[in-house]
Amino acid sequence: MHQSNTTIGVFIVCLKTLFRHKRYLYLFFFFFFFPIYILINRLFLLLDYFFIPSIKNTIVSNPLFVMGFNRSGTTFFHKFLSRSNQFTIATAWDMILPSIVLRKLFQPFSYILSKMRFDRIEEKDKGHEVKLDQVEEDEMLLFLHKLDSKWVTNNLVPWMLYQYRDFSRNIGIDSIHNIKRNKDSFSFYKNFWKRQIYLQNNKPILSKANPFVFKIDSLLSTFPDAKIIFIVRDPLETIASYFSMQEKIKYGNTMTQNELELYRKEAYKEIIDWYKATEDAQNKMNPSHFIVLTYDDLIHNLEGSIERCFALSDKTISNQFRETINEKTRQTYVKKHQNKTVIDFGFSTEEIKKDFDFIYKKYFNKT
Repeated sequence: MHQSNTTIGVFIVCLKTLFRHKRYLYLFFFFFFFPIYILINRLFLLLDYFFIPSIKNTIVSNPLFVMGFNRSGTTFFHKFLSRSNQFTIATAWDMILPSIVLRKLFQPFSYILSKMRFDRIEEKDKGHEVKLDQVEEDEMLLFLHKLDSKWVTNNLVPWMLYQYRDFSRNIGIDSIHNIKRNKDSFSFYKNFWKRQIYLQNNKPILSKANPFVFKIDSLLSTFPDAKIIFIVRDPLETIASYFSMQEKIKYGNTMTQNELELYRKEAYKEIIDWYKATEDAQNKMNPSHFIVLTYDDLIHNLEGSIERCFALSDKTISNQFRETINEKTRQTYVKKHQNKTVIDFGFSTEEIKKDFDFIYKKYFNKT
């Protein structure tokens, strides 16, 4: 596969994959609407500087990032921290339309969608509710506007993960071939956050950016003072939860059983890489610039976990947010999703414990 890892290059490979797998309806909409969407957004992002020139001088400092593999509690923790109102945040709507001018023009449309209850992109029972007005993962920004994201193969075109294996594994990572690509993506990303900070009274940003762990060098180059919260969950639980969710989301029902098995085989390798990248990232950072929480920490010691995060970010928990924490900790934890087991997906407990031995020895003391 000789296609370049650029926005256009990934776009072309996506089209090839959809055509090869006879997903003609997806192909049609993606082919016609994605270029129009990109052109409109680029135009209005330029207009922002004309109408709001001061955003150029906005400073991004002391950003706080939440990272972990999907289904590790990152979404819950990110959304809960955002309730403190002490950070600059971004909703799905903000990332769909990053231009301030364009957002204002479409504001009535957003209101109408909300009133008509058409503002939900993904249902809650699918595992990860996505609504236009809710805080969302930053990966959405690079996915929608750059196709520089693991979401391309995890959500948009999953067939690509095994059909164009080598090409897919090069998307969304730090590598000698991606230096220019990553520099451009993080420049776009930083300018997005300048707009958000401008709109939200210069508070430090709070980001959930799970796949950024594969681009930790580029991230730290862009934000040298970044602080990171790594969240780690038992791989046996994570893998079962992740593949259970993948079956429920929209494309899961469009893949044949054979396609799902091919996809899971490659996705499993990527999960191993994800956990390894998390460990490698810690080795590259100043120990005072990150903390590691486990999934059990979030469930059984939420208050202590939040206190550690605020200390990391040099912030003090407000009395109002302290009340929110106390209210949450008084509630009994109830598991929301019933997942299949790893065995249901063709993996064995012994295999996973062996492949993730470095995680079990460090965090869970299992053999």
